[in-house]
Amino acid sequence: MRQMLRRLVTATGSALAVTIAAACATDVPTAAPPTDPVLARAAAYTSIDIGALLGNYSSQAKGVNDAGDVAGYSCCGAGSGAFARVAGTVISLAGEGSAALAISYGSPLYVAGYTGSPSQPVRWSIGASTETTFLPLLPDETFGAARGINDLGDAVGNAGNQAAIWSGAGVRTTVPTPVGFVRGEGRGINNAGHAVVVFFAAGSSWSGVRGYLRLASGELIEMPPLSGDVTTYANDLSEVTDGSVHVAGTSRTSPYVFRSVRWKVDVTTGQILTTTVRDEMSHGLAVSNAGGVAGFLETNAERTPRFNAYLWRGTGLLKLNPPGSGKDGRAWAISQSGHLVAGEAMFGVSRHAVLWTILSP
Repeated sequence: MRQMLRRLVTATGSALAVTIAAACATDVPTAAPPTDPVLARAAAYTSIDIGALLGNYSSQAKGVNDAGDVAGYSCCGAGSGAFARVAGTVISLAGEGSAALAISYGSPLYVAGYTGSPSQPVRWSIGASTETTFLPLLPDETFGAARGINDLGDAVGNAGNQAAIWSGAGVRTTVPTPVGFVRGEGRGINNAGHAVVVFFAAGSSWSGVRGYLRLASGELIEMPPLSGDVTTYANDLSEVTDGSVHVAGTSRTSPYVFRSVRWKVDVTTGQILTTTVRDEMSHGLAVSNAGGVAGFLETNAERTPRFNAYLWRGTGLLKLNPPGSGKDGRAWAISQSGHLVAGEAMFGVSRHAVLWTILSP
């Protein structure tokens, strides 16, 4: 289930073979301690460079499932576009200027993304053949994208300036934009139909952004900023376990101060049960069913951003280094079990999709 490269994370035959409820709890977040050296030693992992792909200059992996299937996009040559890497075979997904942003489990496999300019929301299904379905826009909407997908083929994203959910049958539900905001976009949806949505105020300033959990009932639960912060992003959610979901995101004090957050929410009452935050400057982008968060640390050395992919489980933070000569890794997706993490890293002057396999529990 799962998203276009931007520094303010958060803000995309064979077919070409890529409403508002305040949170009921106001618990005080507790900062996780720094990197747990025991976990760092014990949690072994392997990593592979998937490559630029399709004869292009660079690639990014945006979605991954527990079978190791990856979805993303490659650019910037003649073969640019969305791809899915299924059972080790790379499949080019139909659509000029396309990008794949999330991938499902099971069969058929569903991949969510966009294609064209202006972008059109699309869902690819991969079975015996690959089929492409354009998700509906209204007549006055000229652009959109699908950013998350579940195993039923339900997708979430945006249609014009409205956050939208499309059922597997293609029926669209528009998510109302809360007062004070002018546009929204869905970023993830689970098999129970709960979704995470981000809304933006006019001007899309970093300070005018708020993340929400949208329950399948349509109720919106705000993911409030941490004390002293002004904005939040909600980037991904888990499946329902014991009546609750984990939500991964980021809370920001300023454009240069941001921390990864993990919320645990009761989906029956809408109550935020726990809020946990990292001390490090970091972005939380994806979450496993057990609450493991993947994302990346960001530091600025001599005004040059540096990145390091990570896996945050419990109180421990494990840095995920790219293979070989890779550097500046970023993780964008994690599988439901938490055993696979997908993202990207720099190799020389080219950015390649990377897949990390976590070997320890």
